[in-house]
Amino acid sequence: MAIQQDQTVSLRFNACIRALQDLHSPEVLTDKLSLGIYATDASLYQLTPLAVVIPKTEKDVIDVVQLANQFKVPVLPRGSATSLAGQTTNKAIVIDFTKYLNNVISIDPENKTATVQPGVVRDQLNAEVKKHNLHFAPDPATSSRATIGGMIANNSSGTKSIKYGKTIDHIVRTRDLLSDGTILNLSMVDEASRK
Repeated sequence: MAIQQDQTVSLRFNACIRALQDLHSPEVLTDKLSLGIYATDASLYQLTPLAVVIPKTEKDVIDVVQLANQFKVPVLPRGSATSLAGQTTNKAIVIDFTKYLNNVISIDPENKTATVQPGVVRDQLNAEVKKHNLHFAPDPATSSRATIGGMIANNSSGTKSIKYGKTIDHIVRTRDLLSDGTILNLSMVDEASRK
């Protein structure tokens, strides 16, 4: 029974990887070297992913997540892999946002906000907003490598979090993708608007 179940899972994974490769737009890595590189993060954990996908566009991300959902294969978003508890390693399709989805889209100095893609590194964002006398406060030790997407996922803080707060205290709105491809635009709601 267990052998048959393992074979079924393996067939499902392989079919999903083939479907991903047929998309042609995102980079799909399945070679041993790439999988080995993505098997680790800053922690002591090591889990070899099923594949690594490097999306170039938001549509790539949606396509990958929908295919993974269709084949019932787990996905794992990944930034710079600075996590210390193995959060960016798993037997899943790893989606790496750092190569292409790493842009500061806009800065609104008047409202003191910035719109960024998940692969933007914290220090990269601060270099851009510094021109407007602004600063993204959470200061993890890995700020020169930590991505905003990863900081949101981990609710990163740092040595000054008691005074300036954690990542959650500085997020106004997120654009989130559900496994079926639905996109949610989420923002904080105050008590008065809930009624």
